[in-house]
Amino acid sequence: MDWQALDWQTRIAVFFIACGAVILGISIVHLRGLFKATPLIAERSQAYVLRFLRINRLLMFFFLAGYVVVAMSVLLGKANLGMFWVSIIFLLGAVFVFLGITLHARMISEIQQTIQGLLPICMECKKIRTTGGDSSAQESWKEIESYISQRTDAKFSHGICPRCLAKARQRRK
Repeated sequence: MDWQALDWQTRIAVFFIACGAVILGISIVHLRGLFKATPLIAERSQAYVLRFLRINRLLMFFFLAGYVVVAMSVLLGKANLGMFWVSIIFLLGAVFVFLGITLHARMISEIQQTIQGLLPICMECKKIRTTGGDSSAQESWKEIESYISQRTDAKFSHGICPRCLAKARQRRK
């Protein structure tokens, strides 16, 4: 195919398609970062998020192949084949956007469930008062570890800081 023989509209169309393919290729590379971040998501949602990320990746590879097919169709003058692929790309593009918005909504919901509002905490023993609990009722107060464990997938490992260790040693003497 002689690039010089193509009219300006075909050249611009192929240029835009090539730009879209490059942007999509960069997006596929950046998607790896989201896969690496999934361990930071609560365990209850990891499978859901991973499934959506895999579907998005599959659609991205399909779009990339579609861009190549449409560009070749335009270059070879096969308008019917190009129109067919463009219609499929538009349909799956809508599915891709829907999945992306659904994934974003789920991730935002997870963040809101993990970090929201003020925590009433005892300034002495560091227990947390449960939501709606009576501040004068002892059963309304929970150990911070159990409070956080019930609301997140955080696991606790206990240790002792140097200052508290020094205090404990002084008490023993």
